[in-house]
Amino acid sequence: MPSASIITAWSEDSKYIASANLDNTITVLEYGSPHPWVMRGFPGKISNLAWSQPLSNNAPLLAASSMEDIVVWKKEPDDNDGWNAHILTIHDGKIQQLAFHPHSLLLASAADDGWLCLWIKAKQVGQILERAMNGLSCVAWSQDGKQLAAGSQDGELIIFSECKRGKGFG
Repeated sequence: MPSASIITAWSEDSKYIASANLDNTITVLEYGSPHPWVMRGFPGKISNLAWSQPLSNNAPLLAASSMEDIVVWKKEPDDNDGWNAHILTIHDGKIQQLAFHPHSLLLASAADDGWLCLWIKAKQVGQILERAMNGLSCVAWSQDGKQLAAGSQDGELIIFSECKRGKGFG
């Protein structure tokens, strides 16, 4: 590792392990491979790592947050091409937690700004649930993916349920 690790996360299939490091890098190692990938360029401390389900090329997406930004990494099919990133920005406060939907690429982000954002295919905002005046501290999906819980920084637990027609959460 380039420096001390502060967060680690296994992919759901245990094929990849990611480590957020004190030098503002992420190291990703494919289990059984001696050569890790190192992701750089984060503006500050990496506070969250979240893996999606594996994609068709057997590599899941890796989402990481640093300050107000989310970076989503996708592994290219050819190992020589490594991982490519795109940045998601909308939050006005530090992102406290990220969580992928258990059965899709829908990514939830909870932040100090009180917004709970749902990112379609971890690429674009599909819905913003604004409920916590004093900010959010955590988020978690139910196992079936039909409910989403968010904890506020003032002690409130908010549970959102999937709308009947599958058109978001409310």
